[in-house]
Amino acid sequence: MVMQTINKIISANEKINDVLMNQSGLLDVVVYENASYDLNLLQAGQSLKVKVSLLGQNACCTLRTVYLSGTDADNKIEFEVIHAVEQTNSKQEIKGVAAGFGKADFYGVIRMPHGSQKCEGSQSHKALLLSDNACIKCTPELEIYADDVKCAHGSSIGTLDETYLFYLMSRGIDETTARQMLIKAFLLSDMPQAFETEIDKWMEANE
Repeated sequence: MVMQTINKIISANEKINDVLMNQSGLLDVVVYENASYDLNLLQAGQSLKVKVSLLGQNACCTLRTVYLSGTDADNKIEFEVIHAVEQTNSKQEIKGVAAGFGKADFYGVIRMPHGSQKCEGSQSHKALLLSDNACIKCTPELEIYADDVKCAHGSSIGTLDETYLFYLMSRGIDETTARQMLIKAFLLSDMPQAFETEIDKWMEANE
């Protein structure tokens, strides 16, 4: 996989919605006043850093990510959002699964330096472990030097709900299909349908 740097400038009042898959390297985004950047990202075994700098008032970004980790496809993902001025907003929503001997490492940071008042930032990480040998690491971080801000982060890592699995199987659905239905429902919530084919391929190889 070729490592690369992608630079994006979101000009004042501009609204950009990106749908990207299997990126490696650095995605460096700058967002100016009254502009927004929405990223929908799917990773299936890459190392990627996404850095977003909110440089104008009312600038905002939403980073939504799905990662798929298998025995031969580890993921390393890093998000850094910098609220460089006041009245900026950011949201990070990360979902992932790890099967076999797959590993995933997510690090996410929200930075609010001095003077970045009236900013809001949130980060949510949810993941499923599909085998006893899979491993997922999540490191959330808030770096806040302003006192009039709203920030939150949360992370949960678990397994498929056996109650839901039993319910589907009691309706005549075989276990493999039932597991795949639950995994897709978890991953595709609020994500582009364009990711469905890639998720199907991954499940065929790992489930």
